[in-house]
Amino acid sequence: MTSRQFSSTSFRIGATLAVVGLLALASCGGDDSASSADTAASSTEAVATTEVPIAETIAPEPTDAPAVTPTWETVDAPSDCMCADGSAFHFYVREASPTKVLFYLEGGGACFSGDMCKPGSGTYSENIAPVSQLAESPGIFDFTNPENPFADYSVVYVPYCTGDVHAGNTTKDYGNGVVTEHKGFVNASNALDTMIKRFPDTTQLVVAGSSAGSFPTPVFAALAGDQLPNADLKVFADSSGAIPDAMGFVVGNWGTLETLPDWPEIAGVTVDQFTPAYTFIKAAEHNPKITFLRHDYAFDPVLSQFAQMAGLSPDNLVSVMRTNESKVEATGATVANWISPGAEHTIAVRDELYTEEMNGVRFIDWLTAFINGSPGDDNYCVDCAK
Repeated sequence: MTSRQFSSTSFRIGATLAVVGLLALASCGGDDSASSADTAASSTEAVATTEVPIAETIAPEPTDAPAVTPTWETVDAPSDCMCADGSAFHFYVREASPTKVLFYLEGGGACFSGDMCKPGSGTYSENIAPVSQLAESPGIFDFTNPENPFADYSVVYVPYCTGDVHAGNTTKDYGNGVVTEHKGFVNASNALDTMIKRFPDTTQLVVAGSSAGSFPTPVFAALAGDQLPNADLKVFADSSGAIPDAMGFVVGNWGTLETLPDWPEIAGVTVDQFTPAYTFIKAAEHNPKITFLRHDYAFDPVLSQFAQMAGLSPDNLVSVMRTNESKVEATGATVANWISPGAEHTIAVRDELYTEEMNGVRFIDWLTAFINGSPGDDNYCVDCAK
C-alpha cells in the first residue's frame, strides 16, 4: 500500500478489500597493500657498515568502489499481466542484499460487482502509483531510518490495480459494459518468479502486505518456500485481522479457486470454505516453517465498514480478530499478534511504525525481534477505544 491509501479516501476504498479473507548490493572489496624495501650495503674491508635509507612506503592504490545507494527499478511484466482495465502492468525492484528480501503486496480496495468495478467507482485502486512515490514513502520503505529492520533488504514491490486482492485470474463481464481483468494473482506470481530468479540465494524472506495486500501474504510465502526450501520465511500481515466468515462467494468472481496451488492441503476446497483464517491455516499446514505477524487497530475504520456490511457491530472488531487468531493458532502455527487501540488503518507504510508504543513495548522493537527470529509475546490494547 502506498501513501495514497492512507488518505481518508482509503476508508471507502478499503471497505471492500476485506473479502479476500474469505477466502524486492553487491559491495566491492579490495585488498590494501604496501611495500617497503630495506637495502644494506657493506664493505668487507670496512669495519663500519653503511646503511641505505629505507625506501619510502608506497601508498596503496584505492580499490574500494564508493558505496552505491540502491534505487528503485521498474520491471515491465509480460502481456498476460495487466490492470483491471487491460492496461500494462509493471512492478518495482530495489536491489540491495542478495540474501535478504522483502516481497511487498500493495493494498487498495476490492470490487466484485458491476457498480464496484466500473471505472471511477472509487472502491479499489485502478492505476499503478509512480515509482517516485516509493522514494518518498515512510515506514518500512524509509531506508534511511536506522531503526528500519529492512534497511539493507532487497525489495520487490507489487502494485495493486485489479480489485481482487492479488488473488484473481479471470476476465469478468459484469454487464452494462463493465468488463474487469481480475489478474492480480497472475501479476503477483510473475513478480514472485522474478524475485526468485533475481535473488536465488535468499536466506531470509519476509512477505508483507497492507490492507488488501495482507490477505494473500501467507499463500505467497508458502509458494516462495516451495522454490526456496532453505529460506527463513516470515509473514507481516498488516490490517486484515477483523474480517468475519462471510461472503466467501465473491472469490468466484475473481477465479480465485482456479489460482490455488496444487497442494494436498487444499485439495477439494470450495468457495464456502474460504474464511479469513483459511490462507494462514493452509499455508502453515503446507510449510510449518512459516511464522506470522499480524497487526490491527481495534476500531479500524475500513474494517469497521466491512463489519457493518456483514451485519456485525463495528464495536466488536477485537472479538473477531481474536477469534480468527485462535483458529490459526489452533493448527500449531506460530503467530505473533498486536492489536492497537484507536481508529487507524495500516501501519507498515506510515511514520507510526516507529512511534507506536503499547503496554511499555515499542512496535518497531517488537517487529524487529520477530524479523530477527525472536517473536515477542502477543500485545493487546487494554483501553482499545482511545
